[in-house]
Amino acid sequence: GRPYAISGRVVRGRQLGRTLGYPTANVALPACNLAHGIYAVRARLPDGRVKNGVASYGRRPTFDDGAPLLEVNLFDFSGDLYGQTIAVEFLDYLRGEVRFDGAEALIAQMHRDAAEARRIIAENAVPSMLDA
Repeated sequence: GRPYAISGRVVRGRQLGRTLGYPTANVALPACNLAHGIYAVRARLPDGRVKNGVASYGRRPTFDDGAPLLEVNLFDFSGDLYGQTIAVEFLDYLRGEVRFDGAEALIAQMHRDAAEARRIIAENAVPSMLDA
């Protein structure tokens, strides 16, 4: 009856998301059964604010195919979350993880993913478990 949620510490990444126009809070998760792909999410920040966003969980096949990592892009947020713990609530699964031919194709898809996440969140009537 409620969305899946996790919490974890924000760690430094390669800061590639910034160069693509989508800065992310990177959260290293222990092994979990979360499907690799893109999600519409909400996140509770350390100061208690809840922000909407879009997240990717997976190995980043376009760039490095590394260890699975949760990368959360928070809409309308600017700040430093390094070393702090955030809680992330998964509202909807948008699509699976895909390898793109390059950064331009990936950025175009990221624009579509963010728009879809905003639409889903606006229509989502499920109360957030993060509002506390």
